[in-house]
Amino acid sequence: MTDRHGGNLERLSSMSGRPPQTLLDFSANINPLGMPAAAREALIDGIDALGHYPDPNCTALRQAIAAHHDIDPALIVAGNGAEQLIWWLPRLVHPRRVLITAPCYVDYRRAADVWGVPVQVLELKAEHGFRLDPERLAVAARPGDLVWVGQPNNPTGMLVEPDALEQVVRHRPDVDWAIDEAFIDFVEAVTTATAQRPANRPGADSFIELVDAVTTAAAWRLPNLIVLRSMTKFYALAGLRLGYAVLSADRADALAQLLPDWSVNRLASAAGVAVLAEPERSAFAERTRVSVRMQRQWLAQVLRGLGLPVIDGQANYLLLRLPEPLPTATVIAERLLTQSGIAVRVCDNYAGLDERYLRIAVRTADENQRLVGALQSVLGGECSLRE
Repeated sequence: MTDRHGGNLERLSSMSGRPPQTLLDFSANINPLGMPAAAREALIDGIDALGHYPDPNCTALRQAIAAHHDIDPALIVAGNGAEQLIWWLPRLVHPRRVLITAPCYVDYRRAADVWGVPVQVLELKAEHGFRLDPERLAVAARPGDLVWVGQPNNPTGMLVEPDALEQVVRHRPDVDWAIDEAFIDFVEAVTTATAQRPANRPGADSFIELVDAVTTAAAWRLPNLIVLRSMTKFYALAGLRLGYAVLSADRADALAQLLPDWSVNRLASAAGVAVLAEPERSAFAERTRVSVRMQRQWLAQVLRGLGLPVIDGQANYLLLRLPEPLPTATVIAERLLTQSGIAVRVCDNYAGLDERYLRIAVRTADENQRLVGALQSVLGGECSLRE
């Protein structure tokens, strides 16, 4: 059975017979540089406050997020990871349908199923590199739909140019658009042609930076736009669970009313505030993005040298397909785990993908080299490195 998500170290430990701390995890897409020092210090300092309930309104955290993006705190809802917000959005929006792409993050569909909302799937073509044409998505959408767009998409890592995506959001006000930017912090450059933007509107590198303009200025108001962000991946805080949504003020208030009190614990909130206020945050972010880009490019080149087709995504992970007559992804993953203690993500539970797809995180140079060596070992004579 394929795990719904990567990073289940306890199950991987049981399967491999190895202690969890000895495993090299390429199945979860976490910053390979690890947690920023500011987060670690905030966690240590926050231990003594655990005898008190956290702030149910996440006031300090929302203010820090608002300052970071230069937007109104009233537009922000914090949650127990972006995952919690994904699950509650169908309840907030009450859509007639949920429109997703195939492949895409699996829990868009699971959340719709839990709330009894019909799901419509738009298939992305492997021969086109799983690229999404936002116009095609707009044509497929019906009035009252909730449309999910991964920016970048999980598991492909593919991006939609924000200006093109914004155009369909503006031109389809009868549709709610949920833009999932869980991995956007790993992307070095998102927007092009910012010089072509209207003079009364600031440029932006991602949809999150458009939110204040489009929700407060009459000419750009987009009440049908919802943006989700994760803080657990880029800041290596996956065990804490921390994410947020940015949406119109009335919807933000309604979503906050749906969530249980204390969804965000004291340590998660403190770590979130600390990393956003850290003077070295920009330097940490730049080091991360440069490292991820260089290692992603190296890893993609070497994997192609092994004869493994790789999707040219822009995130901190790569999607690859094991061609015939190689064993299936499940077999290769089991060999990597038992022989080398390396975990990768089998992708056969993603709609639109089959048993031959693997997703691997981009990690440090040494770790990526270990993965390549282990792959060569488990593939043996079935696949050899090409010059």
